[in-house]
Amino acid sequence: MNSSPLVIGLVTWVVVFTAAMVGIWIGARLPESHRTDESRNVVAISMAMVSTLTALVLGLLLSVANTSFRENQEQLMSTSSDLIRMDHLLRLYGPEANEPRVLLRQYAQSMLQDVFPPEGRQRNVENEATLDLVARAENKAALLVPANDTQRWLQPHILDVSDKIIQEHFALVKQRLDAIPNALMVLMLLWLVLLFASFGLFAPAHLTCVLVLLMSSGAASGAVLLIIELETPNRGFVHLSPDPLQHAIEVMDKHASAG
Repeated sequence: MNSSPLVIGLVTWVVVFTAAMVGIWIGARLPESHRTDESRNVVAISMAMVSTLTALVLGLLLSVANTSFRENQEQLMSTSSDLIRMDHLLRLYGPEANEPRVLLRQYAQSMLQDVFPPEGRQRNVENEATLDLVARAENKAALLVPANDTQRWLQPHILDVSDKIIQEHFALVKQRLDAIPNALMVLMLLWLVLLFASFGLFAPAHLTCVLVLLMSSGAASGAVLLIIELETPNRGFVHLSPDPLQHAIEVMDKHASAG
């Protein structure tokens, strides 16, 4: 979803509350034969099923979005620690490994820009130029010719860590592709509209009912807002922290200047 999560949440609130008001308006104009206890029971039983479905799906979507958000954050923390570890191993290898170290720092900086772009730019975790930097760093490390036992021990460990960084990069791409389908969110909105319209159908048109419907529609819209916030982790009120990647860059830059 390209729109701001807050805008979508507010639009959802307006649409759902409007449905409740339309329900009140229609209910006030229904003939008495349509306002019998039997009619109320049919509406109540039917909407109980819709209400149960809505609650179950909302809970499921919140769980999926929260899991995806936590996996994204853990992935960034894991990538950060692996970047620091690979830089450390390359530094131990010696001056011969300076070129892959430079490429690794460039990868970290490019990754930070892709995952946490400046205001106005879209997140781009599929940037091939960024992935090429870590692939070149791995290739340069593989081409190193060990001159002693220490370097022979270090080289396979360096390649193992670089391979893990590449896997973590693709894991971020996969998590983006696993986003909740827009069609499911639209279906959820339609269920909420139907549900709140039924709430208003037999509700008396006084201030207390209107305020209760306003607050309850806001609560339901808040759940939709939270799902979208968790699904767009690079912007909004709930977002990923760039601190792990920034820390990795700071550590690598510090050792680069010290070396």
